[in-house]
Amino acid sequence: MKTRIRALLETLYDPTVVDGLERRIEARLSEVRRRPGRSELWSESDVLLISYADSIRGHEQSPISSLRGFLQRWMSGLITHVHLLPFFPFTSDDGFAVSDYLTVAEDNGTWADITALSKDVELVFDLVINHASSAHLHFQEFLEDREPGRSYFFTASAEQDVSAVTRPRATPLLQAHETPNGVRHVWSTFSRDQVDWDFSNPDVLYMFLDIFITYIERGASWMRLDAIAYLWKEVGTSCVHLPQTHAVVQLLRAVAESISSDIKILTETNVPLAENLSYFGAGDEAHIVYNFSLPPLLVHALLTGEGDYLTRWCQSLPELASGCTYLNFTASHDGIGLRPAEGILGDGDRHRLVDCVRQFGGRLTERRKPDGSLSPYEANISLFDALKGTVAGQDDLQVERFLVSQGVMLSLQGVPALYYNSLLAAPNNLGGLKKTGRNRTINRKKWTLMEIEERLQPGEAAPWRVLQGLKAMMEVRRNQPCFHPEAPQEALSLHPRIFALRRDSVCLEQTVLCLFNISAEDVEIDLPSLGLGPLGSWSEIYGQRVDHQRDGLLIIRSYGLVWLEALGDQHSDG
Repeated sequence: MKTRIRALLETLYDPTVVDGLERRIEARLSEVRRRPGRSELWSESDVLLISYADSIRGHEQSPISSLRGFLQRWMSGLITHVHLLPFFPFTSDDGFAVSDYLTVAEDNGTWADITALSKDVELVFDLVINHASSAHLHFQEFLEDREPGRSYFFTASAEQDVSAVTRPRATPLLQAHETPNGVRHVWSTFSRDQVDWDFSNPDVLYMFLDIFITYIERGASWMRLDAIAYLWKEVGTSCVHLPQTHAVVQLLRAVAESISSDIKILTETNVPLAENLSYFGAGDEAHIVYNFSLPPLLVHALLTGEGDYLTRWCQSLPELASGCTYLNFTASHDGIGLRPAEGILGDGDRHRLVDCVRQFGGRLTERRKPDGSLSPYEANISLFDALKGTVAGQDDLQVERFLVSQGVMLSLQGVPALYYNSLLAAPNNLGGLKKTGRNRTINRKKWTLMEIEERLQPGEAAPWRVLQGLKAMMEVRRNQPCFHPEAPQEALSLHPRIFALRRDSVCLEQTVLCLFNISAEDVEIDLPSLGLGPLGSWSEIYGQRVDHQRDGLLIIRSYGLVWLEALGDQHSDG
């Protein structure tokens, strides 16, 4: 491990600084108690929840404690991991402009609250590694031309050509700041308040390695590398996915593995598919990458009733190396990313998706392309409201359509991740959007425990039906070996309005056929004619809106779904 860390440092820095940097890292690692590893990285029972630390508030307890209480009350035993979005002091972007990386924001709770939560679930921390708040102490040092911060942030001349830089935003890349030595132009990938660190300075790298190790000591089991693709800058290049960035990811993994085999690296790279997959490296970078193409393709399929794009995309996914898998999600604190659908959805189909989002109350965020033009970057809308209808308009099948979306996510190879507002069937937060003027606020509503109790009253209301449907699928899923994150999958082309997935357990003791009607029309499936054997050779382990006919037909009602387990030797057939 020592040799590996040194080799990576030598790819980043001049040999004259590597010896000293290596000694500092070794000294820091010597302070850490090594964690024992488990027998496996993940299992079919794993389900992750994405939540802000203050998503849920109660009386006389911190928001982090309230979140723990919510999970114990409503999701006991079903959520195994919680991704706590940045819970540190911040100045903007709902936590992603961090002003102090090592302190829990007082409004969220304490480190003791986080330790208590870690007794129930494994924790995913955000390492906001590309940028900091302009209020961070080191940036204040930069503004005053004082050490050490004076050399911690990436700057460029205002006259330099940065048109080749890949941008996730439409705001100016270089932001002017007054210093004692005159105006300096600070690289700001996301906003003026989010100033980018300069990782060509080895002191910056060491600082983040120290933060990374501290998070592990504080209970993190996974580390999410936020906006990692933009980390290393070289003027004259695209400044995205540079070799040095991949080397830093490899270095973080090497440091994690020197502490425990249980620490997993999750890279956040909201980019087209091939670029996203590059962060697996040669099995030496991320353990997990987001399946960023899933949300836009799945929403498109459910809005149009056309599953070809979704099926072909799933069929194109490469076989993953052992120890690598996907994080499957349909909603998050951000919008529905449109870049990951580039090269998959045509312009016309993308416009249909965007038109529906606008029709159902959503907004559109754009980015600036190298030629200066604006391009759709993400659709901002709550997933529940994105599925309140189809391209034909609104209808009364919103709950059924939404549950199909979650069923697809729970069935795919990888670890499923639920957004807290999806559990609550949250609508667009239009009041919050009006208050902040920020598009992403539309899907970031926060709740009190009392509001949740009122919202989840048993009955026919949508939130109760959604939560019960999700819990029923999760209960069944966690006992099926074929849903292990590394179990093989095969997307089948059975019918234009059916998304079909075959999952085989790693040891081939179980085969499950997952069928989802993505349309508002009933669909008849004749399994024998499709080479899948008679209906009697399959047993239903979960189903909604499905009829079994004596003549062998399987009728899947509009937005119905079913998991069929192969009986006898059927699971071994190709």
